[in-house]
Amino acid sequence: MAWVRTKTVRGQASKDKQNFFRTRLTKACMNRPRPRLFWIVLLLAHLAAPALAEPVDFTLKDLDGRPVSLSDFRGRWVVVNFWASWCSPCVRELPELVSYQRANPEVQVIGINFEETSAEESRAFLEPLNVNFPNLKIGNSPLVPFEPLEGLPTTAIVSPAGEMLERHMGPVTAIHLQTIVDRNRR
Repeated sequence: MAWVRTKTVRGQASKDKQNFFRTRLTKACMNRPRPRLFWIVLLLAHLAAPALAEPVDFTLKDLDGRPVSLSDFRGRWVVVNFWASWCSPCVRELPELVSYQRANPEVQVIGINFEETSAEESRAFLEPLNVNFPNLKIGNSPLVPFEPLEGLPTTAIVSPAGEMLERHMGPVTAIHLQTIVDRNRR
């Protein structure tokens, strides 16, 4: 496009001059790949950045009525297991959790009784199993992100930083649990 100088009539710019600026500004801004490049780089940076999840936490009462928080175990791997006495896979799984806790004292297992029974009933149920980890009573509000549960038993793995890394529905054995924790330690 050639630039043609025109005279202004009564203080108004000519049509050619107005089109020149509109065309130059539009072409200069719209035809550059830089704005698109900026958004592409921003998107890639967002996708490449590690997700910074807030640590999960909850506080429930143990069978003695004392409050226990998940954050009490920060700095350790934690296995959170939801169970109920009426759930036969849960009952078969509890000895496996006891065995895992005995073999892995650096990892903390926490049981959460997912039924409305008294502390005395829960204690009486757990006594013959020689449970060696804290058991908590489920509260009234959901434990996000652990709930809603799809079924029982459900086991979640929480990192030392407090991030829930994995959730497994169904019974786990001590060996399977060791595999899950070792896989997430890397």
